[in-house]
Amino acid sequence: MDDRTNGRGCIEVLSWIAVDEGAPRRAARMMGAVEGLTPTSGGPSTIYPDLLIHHDRCEQEARRAIGDHAFETEFRRGLVTQFDDATAYALDEKGPTDTTSVGPGSTALTRREQEVAELVAEGLTNRSIADKLVISQRTAQGHVEHILSKLGFTSRTQIAAWVIERRQGEQS
Repeated sequence: MDDRTNGRGCIEVLSWIAVDEGAPRRAARMMGAVEGLTPTSGGPSTIYPDLLIHHDRCEQEARRAIGDHAFETEFRRGLVTQFDDATAYALDEKGPTDTTSVGPGSTALTRREQEVAELVAEGLTNRSIADKLVISQRTAQGHVEHILSKLGFTSRTQIAAWVIERRQGEQS
């Protein structure tokens, strides 16, 4: 079933379990995924406000265990995760959509993400990428965020360097 509301709730609860089992980075990423997948109508903690106390406790424990910077890094990675990938991650499934093992030099970007990475390497802004690909600026931004997350990068400059290195590798 494709029940995204309850799916987000399950991912939220699994993040709490991850904290209790000593996996705060995993919990932070799942918390980010829930946040990123939550429509404006609210997420599990706002739909069921009594659960907010559990969310807050687990977030505090995860932050205390790994520090604010590491928590925010994992949370941001979760924010850009697609529903199916977030579900697979929460269930600890391995497979072609598992983005947790993607790192620098990987080719696990989608065709569109590779196209966006090329445009980032050309120095285009999100607005320029959106205009060139006839997509919204927010969609372009989302693609850039996915690329950063999948490659483990923190800047557009790193994406550009990665693209250039790949080009040079193909010419060799």
